[in-house]
Amino acid sequence: MNCEKRLWQTMLGLLALWWLVSAATPAWASQANPQAALVKFVSQKLTGKYGIYTNYLAQAGSDEHVATGHQYLSESAGYYLQYLAQTKQNRKFRAFYAQTKRTFYRQQVFLYRFDPKQPGKYRVNATIDDLRIIAALMTYDQRNHTTKYQKEIKTLYQGLRRQVQQDGLLTDMYSLTERTHNQEVTLCYQNLAVLKKLDPQSYRQALRVVQGGRIGTHGPLYYQSYRLNTKKYAKSQLVTPQLLITFLHLAEVGKLPPASLHWLKQQVTKQTLYNAYTTTGRVKDRNTSVANYALAMLIGQEVGDQTLTNTAKQALLAMQVTNANSAIYGSFGDPQTKQVYSFNELTALVALNQS
Repeated sequence: MNCEKRLWQTMLGLLALWWLVSAATPAWASQANPQAALVKFVSQKLTGKYGIYTNYLAQAGSDEHVATGHQYLSESAGYYLQYLAQTKQNRKFRAFYAQTKRTFYRQQVFLYRFDPKQPGKYRVNATIDDLRIIAALMTYDQRNHTTKYQKEIKTLYQGLRRQVQQDGLLTDMYSLTERTHNQEVTLCYQNLAVLKKLDPQSYRQALRVVQGGRIGTHGPLYYQSYRLNTKKYAKSQLVTPQLLITFLHLAEVGKLPPASLHWLKQQVTKQTLYNAYTTTGRVKDRNTSVANYALAMLIGQEVGDQTLTNTAKQALLAMQVTNANSAIYGSFGDPQTKQVYSFNELTALVALNQS
């Protein structure tokens, strides 16, 4: 009888211990493989005939200036190609790149946006997206020790430079309709690692402009953009994903200042990496996004800071949808509204699968 009593007490104790551990375990930790769940969501529910949908919902807004619903972005294509190259899914990479070129490539640039219902409507590129696609082709050859895309890389870059370059700098966009580029040089558009390998002279120019955009001699933040016609930096608010992409591009060429890294680590540790700041560092928008923490992960990986990487990853995974019964299970969308944005999903996909 005493033996049975002790056995019963032991079982109760184990049950209580299980409950305590379960209660203390974050939702993402109980998910067998967060990366696999995200990959499945993207491939099965965010992929269409022409690439990656901008949003899971077919109709996700009516703002003409922002891609919505089942429109497509070359931004998404570039991130997905990065993921495929990183993970050496070579056959999928080749097929997806071929589709990307058919969908977006016109007059030597990749159009930033494509709407199957209005295929000729959006006739401008975004230089950051062209360079990201070129970077993915470079990664493919590096990972596979091949030269398969070297001629293609050279052709794409020369065509892009021909359309958008002024004063040795790559401007933001080229209009196929007006047949000219704009006067804006957004700092995060300058993919320094790509420029360093393909065009050393433009790299030096871009690095000068990016580093010159640092706010204060020893400050951590950077202005958003530089205007060629005025030779001045824009004093607008700082949009955090753009700021972090600037940080990442600097980190990739070993030029990220310690003050910027310190600022980022502080915000990630406190989970206060908000969506926008003033040029003085005051919070402008207290919302946050998955992409912020995904980019922080990528920066941590690039500079070899495992603490930053792990802390950002914990914050990232805490936002993943872990309810297996949800239509957007595995994504980083809103379970209530079903809004799922490709930028969040794909930056997370790249960050979680970076090796």
